[in-house]
Formats: sequence, C-alpha cells, structure tokens
Amino acid sequence: MTEKIRITPLDKSFTLFRCIHVGPLSPSNIETKSIKGLSRDQLDRNKTFLARLADVYGSCAMVAIEKECVVAHARFYPRIVFDRAGIKHFCCQQPQYGVTQQMREMELPELDKITDQTLVIECWHVHKNYQSQGIGNALLDGIVEWAQQHGWKTVKASAAPDNYWVSAQACTLMLRTFIKHGFRIVKTRPAPELEDYLLKIQKGELGVEKRMEFEKHCGDDDLSALSVYHEVERKL
Repeated sequence: MTEKIRITPLDKSFTLFRCIHVGPLSPSNIETKSIKGLSRDQLDRNKTFLARLADVYGSCAMVAIEKECVVAHARFYPRIVFDRAGIKHFCCQQPQYGVTQQMREMELPELDKITDQTLVIECWHVHKNYQSQGIGNALLDGIVEWAQQHGWKTVKASAAPDNYWVSAQACTLMLRTFIKHGFRIVKTRPAPELEDYLLKIQKGELGVEKRMEFEKHCGDDDLSALSVYHEVERKL
C-alpha cells in the first residue's frame, strides 16, 4: 500500500451512501457518477440511515482514501440493526437488499444501552486498480482497532473460501485473512445464492470476460466447495 493512501474511519462529514463499483467516490462526485439501478428514494434512505449511524456511533465504515477519493471500503454495523430489522443482510448497492424505511426510522440506542455490543462487517470492496496492495488487511486492522477504542466487545463477519477472486465476487475477505487477524470460525454454511451466481458466470451468462476470469481463478474446482460462507468472530 502506498503512502498516498490513508486508512480512516468514515465520519458524518462524508456519507458514503453508494458503493464504489462504478469507481472511486468522493464528496464531489458521489451525486453525479452513474447511479444505474438505484432509485433516488433508495439513495436517500441509504444516506439518512448511514448518517444517523455515524452520528450515534461515530462511524459505520473503514475506508481507504487517495487524495479525496474512497478507493476501498469495509462497512460495519451494530448487530442490533439486523435484529431489529429482522434481516440477515443489507447492501447499499442492491435494491433488493437495500435500506428499508423501517431501518431509516428505527431507534438507534447509544452503545452503553446495547446488551449485545457486537459489530458486524457487512461489505468489502477494493477498486480493481487498488487490489493486491494490502488494503484489505489494513481495513481489517482499522476496524478492529476502532472497535476496541470505542467500546465494542465483538466483531463478526462472513468469510469467503480461500480463493481471492471468489472472495471479491462475494464482497468479503478470504477466510485465511480473517484467521491471520485473530478471528475464529463459529459456523460454516452453504451459500446457494453464491453458487447460483458462480454457475451463471461459469456458463457465460454474465459475459465472456467473467467466464474467462472464472476459468482462470477457479478451473475445475467444485462449485459447492467454493460457495460457502464461514461465520467468523473476534472477541475484543
């Protein structure tokens, strides 16, 4: 990782209410860069909810910034958000898993009033031009350090199998990366949604480029072995 890139918790001065699939985002371009597939209402719900999280807890993402642009991010949320919304997953980029009106308006208690003081890492994305530079490791270090400093007791996440390309498709880190940072496996579960996605890539349904990437990085590997998630945690 170059000295030009800094790792920092994202505070309420900049709400990263979209993901960087379309390229690095900054306060100057986040409203204007392509927003294909995301409605204005969804973006507004994202923005309001994430700003409230940052206001109450101090942050909800660790980011890598070059100049003013976010080039990688790792989002994290209090476990209570998932429990109160009755969901297991949400995503700022996918409307079907987006922030709901209920989440936008839900009460967010102060940390000292939460019984389960657990942070859940929900989404990783390192822009393709910044991969293989150690940024993922630096983001994970940053989250753990931030959580310890702010009084959280546990950090949890879903880890992908030890295949770098598959982990990038799943927007999470490989299992071995989490293990290296002191996390332990608490459960492993099949991910039929990931298997279906990889199968579409393998068949070429998502384009020739994706299929070639699959063949290069996965070869003849068993899809069922690639499409699992390891639930991991680290006590602080």
